[in-house]
Amino acid sequence: MSTISTQVREFKEPTKDQLLYAFFSVPDVPSTPRRKDGEKVASSGQVDKMEINAVLALAEDGVEDAYAGKLHLIPPYLAFSSLDRKSVRFTIPLSTVRRVERLNARAGVYALSLITWHSMKIIVQLTSLRPTADAFCALLREALKAELQRGQMKAVKGFVKTCYSECLVSPSSSVAENEHEDGSLTQETKEGSPTPEPEYHGGLGLKFKFPGDPKKLREASKIKLWTTYLKYLWASAHGRNLTLLRYPQCTRLVQVGLPNRLRGEMWETLSGSMYLRYANPGLYKDVIQKIKGKHSTSFDDIEKDLHRSIPEYAGYQSDEGISALRRVLQAYSFKNPAVGYCQAMNILAAAILIYMSEEQAFWLLEVLCDRLLPGYY
Repeated sequence: MSTISTQVREFKEPTKDQLLYAFFSVPDVPSTPRRKDGEKVASSGQVDKMEINAVLALAEDGVEDAYAGKLHLIPPYLAFSSLDRKSVRFTIPLSTVRRVERLNARAGVYALSLITWHSMKIIVQLTSLRPTADAFCALLREALKAELQRGQMKAVKGFVKTCYSECLVSPSSSVAENEHEDGSLTQETKEGSPTPEPEYHGGLGLKFKFPGDPKKLREASKIKLWTTYLKYLWASAHGRNLTLLRYPQCTRLVQVGLPNRLRGEMWETLSGSMYLRYANPGLYKDVIQKIKGKHSTSFDDIEKDLHRSIPEYAGYQSDEGISALRRVLQAYSFKNPAVGYCQAMNILAAAILIYMSEEQAFWLLEVLCDRLLPGYY
């Protein structure tokens, strides 16, 4: 008789709020934020949620497009979705909002201008009745104050440095000079000195090369297309990492394929695991410290499967790759004892680790197992 997983046995129809959180790829329950020293701080989740009818104005190649939809305040996030739920969508942490002002528009029009961390300008016209618009703005003001008080806005600068997209679009960055065609790092710089450790997060592929032939995979053309999309253009940009705006061109680029260098970051951005990593700095390291010297049935099962995890890949023929895989699987099984470790989880984690750092893989594994595929393991 097959064993029924806990998630399936205790399955309940998702509530409206849970469906909303899932659609915008944010945690079901806003995480209690942590500072880098590990101490928990007050959450902005005490501010009420609210949605309002709105029109989002975007300028693309000098032509302004308007998308009718709903603007959602889900502290500590601000999200928008067009009426067809696929033309335009974004989810941005409120801590990345640098300025909000009401535009001097014509009578009867209630419009807001938001400037984000990446200098992206978002203009939204609130089309509900005036009292509703006033109530939404009051809640938005409270949520922004809460983010400021708990110091989360100061964490943005350090966090975005861990994202490869920042190096990709920076005119002063020299990352491309120290990379192979497939995106892996060269062992030496052009001057002959060893390549310095990058600030941005990356997987085993940076050292052991990425699978596949970069020419057949058209890596060069993919990275060029994504660089163009992510760079600041016109009055309204597309944002990147924490402030990525998803509209039809973004969807088409994903369908064309993700370049090796951006694959890990885009996985965590589009899945929402980036928001977990951003809200919980240092948590992965804390879990790793806690499990040192511990033993469990899950840990024993993990040891049996480590060397069966994509053994043909060079990274998993080394102690570095095997150790990274062990830490991620043990950390997940320790943090989520109800799921623990199940066979085939090692293959999933091994594939992710080729493109993502341990911390990124840990949070993506949590999103995959707990939200995107509940009950599968």
